[in-house]
Amino acid sequence: MRTLKRVLKDEKGATMIMVAIAIVMIFGFAVLTIDLSLVQLAKTQLQNAADASALAGAMAWGKTNMGIEDSVIAEAIRVAGLNVAIQDIQRPVLNPYVNLDKIDNYAQVTCTTYRTENHQDPVTLYFLKILNPILENKADVTAKATAQVFQISGTNCLKPFCPPDRWFDANGDGIWNPDSGDYYDPIVTGYTVPRDIGAQVIVSRRNPNQDFGMFNDYAVDFPPKNIGKPIDGKDALQEWIEGCRDASIMVSIGDQLQIEPGAAVGPVNDGLENLINQDRGAWWNTDTKTVEGSAYAVSPRIIKAAAFDPRVGREDCGPGKKCVTVTKLFVVFIEGHVSDNITGWFMRMATEGEPCPECPQGFLYMVSLVE
Repeated sequence: MRTLKRVLKDEKGATMIMVAIAIVMIFGFAVLTIDLSLVQLAKTQLQNAADASALAGAMAWGKTNMGIEDSVIAEAIRVAGLNVAIQDIQRPVLNPYVNLDKIDNYAQVTCTTYRTENHQDPVTLYFLKILNPILENKADVTAKATAQVFQISGTNCLKPFCPPDRWFDANGDGIWNPDSGDYYDPIVTGYTVPRDIGAQVIVSRRNPNQDFGMFNDYAVDFPPKNIGKPIDGKDALQEWIEGCRDASIMVSIGDQLQIEPGAAVGPVNDGLENLINQDRGAWWNTDTKTVEGSAYAVSPRIIKAAAFDPRVGREDCGPGKKCVTVTKLFVVFIEGHVSDNITGWFMRMATEGEPCPECPQGFLYMVSLVE
């Protein structure tokens, strides 16, 4: 009986047992901190690649007016491959799955990136097999991203040029006269995408006291009259032409823009010259309908502007003030100018703006990640 009690009270060897248990726990934590960290790193890197690929595909698809799908997929794959993700070492993210969907007036690009057995590049782990010999030191990791192409109904940093949108000119005199059979519809007669991409536009200035013609434009003041007090004057006008005077000011379809009350020939002419001088080497390729030779990712000579509704025309909007109503937003590469008259080319580009899924396809669009 005494011997049994001595055996039960004997604590020799207990430390070794505790050490053995602790080693197993420490090793388990090593699995968590090393192997799971590798999995998380791969997931993060694959997600970055998927995000970049989806956005690049959406940008390319918007630029092609939701056409030429093979080139869009190729661009998404190319951008994914510029990213790396851990496998056994950091390796390029290759062979993503890219899917394109058109949904009413917008489109979406979905990209899935892989580190999986099927793609022969699962993530290599270090300790998992030691803990469980049945398992391999491999982990399958995927990431997915979806970017949408939205039409927009408003944007910022417009240039202060505002021509009328195109109408059906029954007698070909270029003067708006509904009594002679002229009529206007934003889609049927107006400047639209893709019909007018690459078309040349030539507009000549009108002062605020002159009636408009189809190929005339007014200098306008920002912000829109319905949002705040327009700031007129030669200095403000020239600043808007040369750059973006206030990026917080948005202009949307339906807004009223005040026509600059002065003739402003000098400021417009000087502003245009300074704008072109910012990227003098840029030129328009009529074959590809793109800007080439620019010193910028996006040439400053690619401008956003508004067109007004010819049915409304000029309206009185204050003592001695005239306003026009925005019916469309468009993009033009400024090719050149003679005094304050402008020659350019219609194009399409991505920009910041107010998303409008129900809006018809236009010259401006935006892309954003939705998943």
